[in-house]
Amino acid sequence: MQRIALRIRPLGAEDAGELHAIDRICFPEDIAFSREEMEHYLKHPKSFARSAEIGGKMAGFILARIDRYSGAHILTLDVIPGIRQRGVGTALMNELHDELERRRVRVCFLEVGVRNAPARSLYERLQYRYLGVLPGYYRGREDAYRMARFFGEISA
Repeated sequence: MQRIALRIRPLGAEDAGELHAIDRICFPEDIAFSREEMEHYLKHPKSFARSAEIGGKMAGFILARIDRYSGAHILTLDVIPGIRQRGVGTALMNELHDELERRRVRVCFLEVGVRNAPARSLYERLQYRYLGVLPGYYRGREDAYRMARFFGEISA
């Protein structure tokens, strides 16, 4: 599929409703974040939240927490199904990686469903490594892989 022109912008608490709606499109209802959880993460001082917009409409978003000393953790990366495979997820991940490098964060963690081959492929291309399996991570229904990407040198 063809890549498209994107505008990346920061998100705030006022975006919680739209993020919640997109999250419910991307994930089953019992796995998607609630609106209250979205608001919490958007207001949290260690949160990183960006959307990718096409023609002024949100195509996807990334939500992560960043702590310079313990690393970053991607909470969710959502791309509207009809827009996937056009570089939206990669653009959002690259935006996060640029911020992590700017802040000198050395590691970023995430979890991904073992059956989610497209997402796993994206993370592999972005140099994430498999660390292990988390049995029943998604509400006891599906296992997840824990993955991490390391930036720069890790010193002991």
